Amino acid sequence: MKKSYGRINWKYEILDCQFFADKKDEGLGKMSEKIAQRIQSIPFSSIRKVFAKANEMEKQGINITHMEIGRPDFDTPEHIKQAAIQAMQEGKVHYTPNSGILPLREAIAKKLLRDNGLTVDPEKGIVAAVGCKEAVLDTIFAFIDPGDEVILPDPSWLEYRYILTLAGGVPVPVPLKPEEGFLLNPDDVRNRITDKTKMILLNSPHNPTGSVLPEAYLKEIASIAIEHDLLVLSDEIYEKLVYDGVKHVSIASIPGMFERTIVINGFSKAYAMDGWRLGYIAGDAKLIQPVLKVHQYNTSSATSFVQDGGTAAYLGSQQTVTDMVEAFDARRKLVVKRLQTMPGVDCVEPKGAFYVFPSFNSLKIPSKKLAELLLEKAHIACVPGNAFGNSGEGFIRMAYSTSYEQIEGAMDRLATFLEETLNHISN
Repeated sequence: MKKSYGRINWKYEILDCQFFADKKDEGLGKMSEKIAQRIQSIPFSSIRKVFAKANEMEKQGINITHMEIGRPDFDTPEHIKQAAIQAMQEGKVHYTPNSGILPLREAIAKKLLRDNGLTVDPEKGIVAAVGCKEAVLDTIFAFIDPGDEVILPDPSWLEYRYILTLAGGVPVPVPLKPEEGFLLNPDDVRNRITDKTKMILLNSPHNPTGSVLPEAYLKEIASIAIEHDLLVLSDEIYEKLVYDGVKHVSIASIPGMFERTIVINGFSKAYAMDGWRLGYIAGDAKLIQPVLKVHQYNTSSATSFVQDGGTAAYLGSQQTVTDMVEAFDARRKLVVKRLQTMPGVDCVEPKGAFYVFPSFNSLKIPSKKLAELLLEKAHIACVPGNAFGNSGEGFIRMAYSTSYEQIEGAMDRLATFLEETLNHISN
């Protein structure tokens, strides 16, 4: 396979580990009483806590395999960098329109039509955001009032439920079952609808399990949304990362769904642009305009020259995307093959994203403790499954977004750790 761009250095990032201390309101004293109630129940990110601890261990000379952070280990393709550099050199360093520069929005509209069969107005149906996280926050705050219920998969990306909590919304989790391939069961969705339900939140390909919702499932969920007049937030950031001939389908393309679906996507995963912080919200103009209002008072606009990079990403060659997906697929096959041969591990083969979500329930070690042991004993940084919801207890999320060689070493150390642990349990 032709290598079209290089890999990044994990050690580039520096984090203040004290910032992620577990002790509540440490050092604040009486000032802790001033903290808003809506923030007091929300923890710091479990993913970032693991990352911070792993970096501390690396400073001590310990070689850590990073499988905790969901980002490509490749560099941004050169033509995207050059587009941003040229924009800076041309003086494009000032505020842009709130919704983003028109060339970017036009490029996004072309992509949505080409790849997803969606006809979106680039003038009023697209807002460029500072990453998909801001896009999710803007959408939730635009539509969710205190007490509104939002149905979402469990496990799922942890930010969903905490952003909902900040907005006063009520997350209604739907457990994903490994025996069903971690697919969101439409019947389980239907059974959780009440008169307070306002939205269904989808993420396919899915973080943390790597499942991809088939079109038949999406059609059933669409019929539920239409029947109960619900909104759908569809986070499609991993859409390019699919394997084994699986096809990503946007629920917004299903008849009757465009007018009630807010699509969120971005450039972080497929174009290795996570540090650029560029995402977008797209859909019917009637839905996007309220989101734009939140965006105006939140970040105002995405970084100017970064938007030129995003434009180049969508209009330029897609070969780098193809190459990166091939590399991820090889790593996926490696990690799944190894995990499925290890005693005490059950592993569903993921069909998308770059995560595997194996079960270690037979060890009877809580996920948080197991993640700590894997870091300390096997030098593998990964995320406890319960960080993504109650249904994640007993599981561990491992991102195969690091090199093939690093994964090989990590699997060797994991096998040794499991053998020693199982021997200890049996004795």
